[in-house]
Amino acid sequence: MGDGRFVLYGEDEASGVKLHEPRIDMLAGAPDWLPFEELHDRLEGYELGCVYWYDSGVWARASYPDDLRDDGLDCGMSRFVDREDVLGELRLYLIDGDHGPSAHHLLSDAEAYRLKARVLLDSLRAARPTDPDAVARVLVAAGVATPTA
Repeated sequence: MGDGRFVLYGEDEASGVKLHEPRIDMLAGAPDWLPFEELHDRLEGYELGCVYWYDSGVWARASYPDDLRDDGLDCGMSRFVDREDVLGELRLYLIDGDHGPSAHHLLSDAEAYRLKARVLLDSLRAARPTDPDAVARVLVAAGVATPTA
């Protein structure tokens, strides 16, 4: 969202938020910089199971009742919580051998905001995008990668 702010939202069919009674307002207490038009559209279509926002070094979300067990975030994000799991997942998509940077190098660069989009794309062995320049632009716009000089 810019200015060091992030929003993470999504939907999983197992989300307990969508069907919880009484209804949970996933946007309660949300800051005014969230993409409310997009979020409301997704709410109306039952395509929203969780909304988290990050600002000033802190993640937050609306309060949930004590009996809510799953908002769907775990299903979509659990394999990215542990660094070794992330590296293992990344290795599945990288060219084998010494023909490019290691998963560790790519992840370290991404964490330090110095990942070059083209380096990542050139390191993929599977699921190569049909328009790598467009993918690179999206990675840069999302703040995941820096432009290649």
